[in-house]
Amino acid sequence: MAKRQWLWIRVPRGPIPKVAQDALRARLERHVHAKWKEQCREVVVRFRGAFAYVGAFRAKNEFHPRMRLEERAAIEVISVHLCRLGYLGSADRWQYAFYKYSTEKYALSLCASGSFEATPEEAFDSSAGYLYG
Repeated sequence: MAKRQWLWIRVPRGPIPKVAQDALRARLERHVHAKWKEQCREVVVRFRGAFAYVGAFRAKNEFHPRMRLEERAAIEVISVHLCRLGYLGSADRWQYAFYKYSTEKYALSLCASGSFEATPEEAFDSSAGYLYG
C-alpha cells in the first residue's frame, strides 16, 4: 500500500501592513524595469485583505487594422491580470495564485520551484506569459 504524503499549504493572513505593501510594489517595479521592460510598460498592484493582486500593462498592443481609435483607447487602459499573492508574514515568500482567463478566477498554483509559495519576482515571471500576446 502506498504511503500518503501530506501537502501543507500556509494560509495567508492580513491585512497586509503598509510597509509590506510599499516594499512589494517597489520590488515588482524594479523587477519589471530590469527584466520585462520590452513587454511591460507598467506593473499594477492592488491590495485587499491578505492579498495583493498583480497586473500589468503591455508595452505594445497589437490591433486589428480596422479597429476604431475609441476601441484602441479602451484597450490601452485595461491591465492584464497576472496573479494574486497571499501575504504569509514575510516580504520574501508569498502564496501564489495564477489568474486563469478561462474561468476568470485565481487558482492556487505551483511556481517553477515546485512550491505554492514564491518570491514576488518568481510569481511575476511565472504569470507574465500573458504579456506576450
